[in-house]
Amino acid sequence: MRNVYLIFRRDYLGYVKAWGFWLSLAAVPLFMLIGGTFAVFAAKSSPVRYYAVVETGSVYADAIDGEFARDEADIGNQARDMADGMDLTDDQRDQLRDNAAASSRKFIRVPAPATAIDDLRPYLLGQQLVSGPLGDKPLFAVFIPSSDGTSLEYWSDDVSVSGLRWQAESAMRRLARQQAFSEAGLGDDFLDTVDDSALTVPAHRIRTVAEQTTAGSEVTMADKAPVYVAGGLAYFLWLMIFSIIQYLLMGTIEERSNKIFDTLLTSVKLPELLAGKLLAVFAVTSTMMLSWGLFAFGASLFATSQIPGGASLLSPFLAAFANPAIIIPGLISFLLGYIMYGMIFMALGSLCDTIQEAQTLLSPMMILLMLPMFAIFIAFQDPGSPVIDVASWIPVFTPFLLILRMPHNPPMWEIIAQMLIMVVTAATILWLATKVYRAGAIHGAGIGDLGGVFKRMFSRKKG
Repeated sequence: MRNVYLIFRRDYLGYVKAWGFWLSLAAVPLFMLIGGTFAVFAAKSSPVRYYAVVETGSVYADAIDGEFARDEADIGNQARDMADGMDLTDDQRDQLRDNAAASSRKFIRVPAPATAIDDLRPYLLGQQLVSGPLGDKPLFAVFIPSSDGTSLEYWSDDVSVSGLRWQAESAMRRLARQQAFSEAGLGDDFLDTVDDSALTVPAHRIRTVAEQTTAGSEVTMADKAPVYVAGGLAYFLWLMIFSIIQYLLMGTIEERSNKIFDTLLTSVKLPELLAGKLLAVFAVTSTMMLSWGLFAFGASLFATSQIPGGASLLSPFLAAFANPAIIIPGLISFLLGYIMYGMIFMALGSLCDTIQEAQTLLSPMMILLMLPMFAIFIAFQDPGSPVIDVASWIPVFTPFLLILRMPHNPPMWEIIAQMLIMVVTAATILWLATKVYRAGAIHGAGIGDLGGVFKRMFSRKKG
């Protein structure tokens, strides 16, 4: 064990002492912080624009304003519904709803400064300003009914922002329906009345009688949190495996090209060398993941602290993460999946003399890693899919999919069987990778010799 520790310490310190490691460690949270700040800033700083409707009366203008009002009400109600699981008073929920609705308004109607498009041109081009609730601004767009009455023409200098036009199209369709209802002797709000009379479809989760007595039947975030936590663990495993490629490939190539293996193997045995290196890279990537995880947790705490009662949003996720039924199989899958993929990459890296040779391996490695990502996406959307049922028995997919299936209580025999498959596969890969590593690191075999290595390996076993 001492030799394994010495190899582990040598490699780990070699990685973490490099400035590139700390740069890559800081880059992800820094970019997340910059990206999140930029997204929030972009949303809040999006300008409020003025528009006008040229018409006799206010039929079209009221229809467009009504469409905006409905969208704002929907956004406000969604914000209030999200607050149902938080420790807030009714007044606080109403305030949250009103703030969300108010912040969503990005277009304000102002009186048309002219009626002809030629007269409106200076206002639309920003050469003249119009007065409105937020001061003097250029006129962003104007709606003018066509001469034949078959369209409501949309005029603007900005062709990239289409939200106002889409709202107008929805408003015109709603207005046409209301006019048709009126001609049929029905009220303008007939469709809304019909919608309001429709049965609601609340979500309930079936539980045992005892559970339902204590937890109720309504679906809450506590029911959904285990799925999100399992998805996060599966993605975390994929990200960790994706991150180790460069360390295992580049480190092995450097030691092979500099004949460092010969020196190391005079002091330690090959299994000890492999174990120490694998543990070192695991510790390096764990350091990165732990740092990123702490950053994400701290950011979540800060974000929820800005909302009254927001701390209650994290409790279902923490409870799901502490659930032994999820975390224990998750950690076992995490460890076995890391060993399987890590040994594959380390063995292949031992066959390369140059970076160019390693780059030829990156494409098949990327394909090998993208397949589990596709499976993770499918499993997160539909864990009961027959594709997932079959793929979960394929060893390269099992570590990820077993984690994702745990919140859905798969049969115990499947959990045990799939864990045994991972153990057998990991042991087989460990045995094969040791042989390949010995051939590459000690005997100088290359990528082209891989077939011969396996041929000699199995022919020797038969003999």
